[in-house]
Amino acid sequence: MKFRQIGLLTLTLVATLSLSQSVYAHSGRTDSSGGHNCSASSKAKGLCSGYHYHNGGSSSGSSSSSASSGGSTSNTKPVTPVETIPSGHLKVGKPTYSINVNGTSIANSSIKYPVISYKDVTYFPMTFKFTQALALETVWDAEVGFVIRKTSNKAGKLELDYGSTNSNLYASQPDFNIYVNDAWIDNGSEEYPLLVLNDVTYFPMTWHYAVDELGLTINFENNTFYISK
Repeated sequence: MKFRQIGLLTLTLVATLSLSQSVYAHSGRTDSSGGHNCSASSKAKGLCSGYHYHNGGSSSGSSSSSASSGGSTSNTKPVTPVETIPSGHLKVGKPTYSINVNGTSIANSSIKYPVISYKDVTYFPMTFKFTQALALETVWDAEVGFVIRKTSNKAGKLELDYGSTNSNLYASQPDFNIYVNDAWIDNGSEEYPLLVLNDVTYFPMTWHYAVDELGLTINFENNTFYISK
């Protein structure tokens, strides 16, 4: 009796293993993609119903690739670096409008000492060439400081120094005395103070300074700043 039970159990186990192997690895050649069409006999046994893959064919590989690709997608936004202005300096910029000196338009983006803008006021570099074009007299003395005066001279020919400038323009207030028409200016208390950029003194062309003090003519129209002697 026990022998028969063991025999029946053994036959049942063998049949179960055979059926299990048929379900998960039935016969049939696979194509280059690792799959094939289900045969009629396999369909009758309920093993498959159409084209299918074996051993991790293209289907699983494709989905794995897609999942991997999808997993690598990042929604992280690029971080914009925060600009750090050096201590004791002010951020200035180049005007977005055109500059015209004595009827001549200047290529402000191409000159070594460009006209700059601070707090929406136009600043001119007090280089020798600019002051000659505006008929201004400037004197620099290490002990006295910077002196600027209006003159009765005629405007000179505008000549420029061409070159590149740093896109980050940081100016500072001068650490020397300022005199306009020989009168000392408390530059630190001025709303539009004189500035120093690239070792050049920059003068604010406000109406008070440009017209009243220096005898120049200024005008702004058609997105252009005009200044002349």
